[in-house]
Amino acid sequence: MVRSAEKNGRCGGVSLVECLVASALALSLLTGIVMIAAELIATTQAMERRSDQVTRAGQLFTFLERMVATAGLPSQWPQPAGASLQLGATSADPCTPPSARGISTTWGGIWIVDLAALDCIDPNDSSQALYIERVETCGDVCPQQALLPAVCTKQEEALPSHSGWVVGEWGGDVGDRECLDQFGWGSLSQILVYHRPHVATRDRSSDLVMRQAFPGKGGQWSTPEALIQGVATWELGYAQFADVQALAEGARPAVVTVTVGAASGTTAAIEELIQLRRTLIALSLKRALLARNKAGS
Repeated sequence: MVRSAEKNGRCGGVSLVECLVASALALSLLTGIVMIAAELIATTQAMERRSDQVTRAGQLFTFLERMVATAGLPSQWPQPAGASLQLGATSADPCTPPSARGISTTWGGIWIVDLAALDCIDPNDSSQALYIERVETCGDVCPQQALLPAVCTKQEEALPSHSGWVVGEWGGDVGDRECLDQFGWGSLSQILVYHRPHVATRDRSSDLVMRQAFPGKGGQWSTPEALIQGVATWELGYAQFADVQALAEGARPAVVTVTVGAASGTTAAIEELIQLRRTLIALSLKRALLARNKAGS
């Protein structure tokens, strides 16, 4: 009986107390490993979320910079003789068809518009939007609605010389190509970029969306297309250079400030949000400012 009791009081050759102590140490070690693993997983997930946020914000600014690169007349297009240095139109109405503007030497640009004031946009969208007009040089062919030198159009045959460009119908006539290539011709596209906040009742996430105008449709725009998901806030403003005289809004670079959260558009903690800011300067504005500085030196 004594030997049986001694046998029961031992665990694999060690005393019961030693066995219990070893088990407690093993359990503590296992708990520590689990906690460390959980912290590593949480840290990895946080890094992945932050990386995703930075990637999405970077994609947004890459897209905007690509749009802004063509927000103005191409530099190789000759300006009419005697035309003053232009920094872009001072205002723009996305609801006014470009064909209604007539002849102008300023096409393309970046503006900040109030969607609530636009009768051609869904009234449910009431935030500020970035309105971009792009001018892209045509190759062999151009859209039916094209930006044409007024001197090359049939209705302006009486014009003695190059006076600017007008949006009109291009019929594809080969005979017009020499005149068009001499003064420059291209396509004009209109883009709106704005923020649509999360609306639980409509099952709508908080996204940055884009809409494009239908050429020749008289102010009709496409349905919103999501650009970046999980955008918490979107702020727009104009910058002013310290060494340049005050410019009209349409001639000033736009400043975009975006706060990016979870990709799903759900609410994220403040510490999980990242905020980035970028100043968008159209190439036409850069060229004009360089020319102005050169002329003043």
